[in-house]
Amino acid sequence: MQILSIHLKNIKSHCDKELSFSAGINVLSGPNGAGKSTIFEAIGYALFGVDAKDFVSNVDRFLSIGAKKGEISVVFQADDGETYRVSRTVGAGVKWLLAKEIGGGFEVEDHARIEETETRIAEILGLANGRALADQFKLVIGPFQNDFLGPFVIKQPAKRQEAFDEILGIDAWRKTYKGTSGLLSAVQERIKILTVEVTGKQEQLAVLPEKEADFNTAAHDMAGKEQSLKDKSIALQESEQRLIDLDSREKCIAALVNEIQILETRIKDGEGKIAEQRLRVDEADKAQKALNESKAGKDAFEKAEVLLMELRRKDQERRGIEKEIASLEKEALRLNQALVHERSEIENTGTQLAEDQNRLDQARQEVLADDQIAEVAAKLPELRQKAEQQRAQRSLLDGRSESLLEGKDKLAEGICPFFQEKCSNIAGTVPRDVFTNRIDDLSRQMKELDVLIEELSRQVKVAETAEKDMNAREVRLQELDKQIHSLDERRKKNQERVAGMASLIARQAEAGKLADTRKAALQAFVSLDQEIERAEKERSQHQAARDAFNANQKDALDFADRTQKLNNMLRLLEDLRIQLKAKQSDLAMQWESYQPEKHQEVRQEKEQLVIETTTLRQQIIDIGKNCTRLEAEIAHLTKLKADMAEKQAAIKGYEEKERLVKFLRNQVFKNVSTQLSERFREEISLHADRIYRTIADSDEELYWGDNYQVTLRDLQDGVIRERSDDQLSGGQIMSAVVALRLALLQTIGARIAFFDEPTSNLDAARRENLAHAFRAIDVGREEVAEHWYDQLFLVSHDVTFTEITDKIIEL
Repeated sequence: MQILSIHLKNIKSHCDKELSFSAGINVLSGPNGAGKSTIFEAIGYALFGVDAKDFVSNVDRFLSIGAKKGEISVVFQADDGETYRVSRTVGAGVKWLLAKEIGGGFEVEDHARIEETETRIAEILGLANGRALADQFKLVIGPFQNDFLGPFVIKQPAKRQEAFDEILGIDAWRKTYKGTSGLLSAVQERIKILTVEVTGKQEQLAVLPEKEADFNTAAHDMAGKEQSLKDKSIALQESEQRLIDLDSREKCIAALVNEIQILETRIKDGEGKIAEQRLRVDEADKAQKALNESKAGKDAFEKAEVLLMELRRKDQERRGIEKEIASLEKEALRLNQALVHERSEIENTGTQLAEDQNRLDQARQEVLADDQIAEVAAKLPELRQKAEQQRAQRSLLDGRSESLLEGKDKLAEGICPFFQEKCSNIAGTVPRDVFTNRIDDLSRQMKELDVLIEELSRQVKVAETAEKDMNAREVRLQELDKQIHSLDERRKKNQERVAGMASLIARQAEAGKLADTRKAALQAFVSLDQEIERAEKERSQHQAARDAFNANQKDALDFADRTQKLNNMLRLLEDLRIQLKAKQSDLAMQWESYQPEKHQEVRQEKEQLVIETTTLRQQIIDIGKNCTRLEAEIAHLTKLKADMAEKQAAIKGYEEKERLVKFLRNQVFKNVSTQLSERFREEISLHADRIYRTIADSDEELYWGDNYQVTLRDLQDGVIRERSDDQLSGGQIMSAVVALRLALLQTIGARIAFFDEPTSNLDAARRENLAHAFRAIDVGREEVAEHWYDQLFLVSHDVTFTEITDKIIEL
């Protein structure tokens, strides 16, 4: 497979960046902090499903500063030639989508859960081996920079063995052996528990016959009680029917007594209300007489009231005219003051405008540009272009000079560095003389250009100064034009004020004339105050008569209604007395047919039957509960009997499982992990040794021993010497780790791999050998290893890799 491109949006330092990759070796280069390792992390996150928290402590730190959400998209090609795009968001509500290229576009595959997406990606990548994609990336394909060397230098053998068993995927056998220890104990404990439970159930089943006999006796007793309850219920129904008839007669008598009491109470209350109504009729008659006596005075009062309202309206009209006259006089005074002020302002403004016009004309004459300065400023673009051309020529000569100096060193002996043979281009001459003459000629040309460039720079500065002066004059002229325009506006406004003075004079004359007219209108109200005083005196004389009329008017008008209401009340009282006599007659008839002693006897008989039937029902319920309890106990014991048989069969099954677990632990799980570890170490050591010899360029043998101990073997004074990781230099350790990891990747079948700064702690020779090893693997050199990967990604500052890479990506 091959990763074609990656697109990062709001991921750490990459706000919106897209990178494309080629087959073979891809090198990411750039300064620290440029985001090289972030590219590896993004591929691990989007393509392999690594958790963002494995890269950073807080998911927000995986995003660009200030961003709330990010996204990573990786486009890759599978072994079958199909192209896919996998995208995964960062932030709240993470989405992981896989899309297949169809007809020039990508169509998203429908997956119900993230687990389905991971399984599908693993199948396409050829990594569906039962292990999580994230674990394969973190442990082997692309371990983080700080985890690259870690497992190889763990001092404790047991911990180092656990780490590499997990990387190789064989830790499951050792974990299974340890885990089945608890399983064996659990099976043995289960057998003990089942045995105890069977013994307890046998003791409980001993009482089953006794429970069955008790159940039969209780069922027979409940049948007799139910027959007795049936007989008592029939007698109770007959007693209840007789009691209902007697209760009805008793209720009828009680109702009649109650109705008679209500009628007597209503008659008594009616007699009292009739007496009160007679008093109200007398009061209405007296009020009507007083109303007739005060009517003349009330009419005189209302006539005076109407006249007074009309006089007060005229008073308000007079006050309005007086207020209007005061307002007109005030307006005339204000207009006169405004007219004086406006004349003064117009004269002052005219004088100021003339002075400002003279000042602006003089300033404009001073700002006009000098023709000589304008001519110098116009040459500035031409001078800049000439200076730039000379500088470009100077840079070209400088580059040629550096190339000749480099060639002078490389060809000092007359040997071509590309073909490793005598250079025929300089045959018969001294190599150094060829370069010396050319270098001296270039130096002379550069000095001449330096003088010319300096002169052009001086002329450019003079022209720039002239241009600045021209620009300043232009800005000043624009400012003066704005001031002249503003002066014209002010002159226009002053003329408008002169035209407005005539309007002020007319308004002042009109206000004075209107004030004189309104003063003449006040003569119609000279005697108004005396008329108001007479009307108020007339109204006061008849005030008492008007009050007496109003006080008696309501009662006098109610005389007819009160009289009619009194007659209605007398008629209703007579009807109530008739109803009372009829009710008393009905009550006497009911008492003749009712016997209280017989009623009491029937009531006691019913109560006795109720007690007896209730007792029988409770006894039946108790017997029924006892039967239900016995039936449940019998069913429970029957179930215990069946359960005991099942547990006895389960004991036999667990005994067979115990024998199986013991066989698997002792004969299988205990040995498989060790055998797999030995087999993997032999195969990986074989590949890693060839790669290490290429990187180190030595006869040392790399061996991956027991507990995954890294060991180097060589001959010293004819004796085989072995050195472990704590006896090796940093360069030897890093070379061995790189070799072992390349062999690990080849063994597990991964077709892509990621290396973050693999040349750390390596000297120049080892770095070149490592680059040679990578290229040798890529082309399938037999002395290193067969070609097992499609793409290799490296983060490095080392220029050594530029010679072997298929693509360099600068960040």
